[in-house]
Amino acid sequence: MNKKIINSHDRFFNVLFSKKEEVSEFVAKTFPKELVQKLNLKTLEIDKTDYIDSKLRTNFSDVVYNCKYGKDTDIKIALLFEHKSYPVSFPHLQLLGYMLKIWELQIKQKKDLTPVIPIIFYHGKEKWNNRPFTEYFNGIDNVLEKFIPKFDYQLIDTSDYTDDKIIKLFNNLQLQIGILVMKNIFDEQKILQEINKIFAGLNQLLQTEQGELFFESIVSYLFYATGIDTEKYVNKMRTISTNAGEIFVSTAMKLKREGKYEGIETGIETEKKRIAFSMLQNGYSDNEVIKLTGLSKYQINYLKTLESYQIDFGIN
Repeated sequence: MNKKIINSHDRFFNVLFSKKEEVSEFVAKTFPKELVQKLNLKTLEIDKTDYIDSKLRTNFSDVVYNCKYGKDTDIKIALLFEHKSYPVSFPHLQLLGYMLKIWELQIKQKKDLTPVIPIIFYHGKEKWNNRPFTEYFNGIDNVLEKFIPKFDYQLIDTSDYTDDKIIKLFNNLQLQIGILVMKNIFDEQKILQEINKIFAGLNQLLQTEQGELFFESIVSYLFYATGIDTEKYVNKMRTISTNAGEIFVSTAMKLKREGKYEGIETGIETEKKRIAFSMLQNGYSDNEVIKLTGLSKYQINYLKTLESYQIDFGIN
């Protein structure tokens, strides 16, 4: 997989799970009940230490939280994102190395060792086969089993969740929409076809500045991780709300100015003109339209001569 695409998955995962509110609901809704009952999720606090070494980084990125278990037991909840589109062969070995790095650092800092709960978040195309570590060994009996490390991890394989189940399961809109996008990111046609379902709560989300920023991160993710047809996405977003279409275009324009994407000019220019035409129809001044869209005075004057933008540009 292209390095830029891998990095885009990592970045979006970190945006999605770097907020306590989202992680609290995610853990509460996906962890076993007997574990959730003993976790004090109000004590969640992000751990900014980098525990991923260069070897592990080829498969995982992480977001780690400190949390209280029971009354006063400190634990770490490590969300590890498997950023390839297929499962790793021996996840226990990589997780063991990861946990050892945490414990070695705690020993070095003369701190007590804390239990680590690893969560693997996987959204690849192939099904993840979650099996005990002992099953990787042949000829193991009860005598030999005690010499093999025994620990488990929490697996979140998005293929185990239908879109409808995700929508019903999570109340937090950023969490809900973010997981839906990650689950379907390898199927661009489905995203386009189901865009109204995936982004059903988008209008509510866009009521806040934080929600707008999160949506911008989604737009960036879509550009990096899909063979995006900007015009198709913009037209679909406009069916959700004009605001969504405008944010999509402005974010795309910003990304283009930064030189990160190629081949998106047509869709961006089309939507810029559509927005400009709509603004002119609603009484905005020429200067206001130019400032927002970046179109020239000549282009604005031409748009003012049109009775229908859709007819002139052949847009259905």
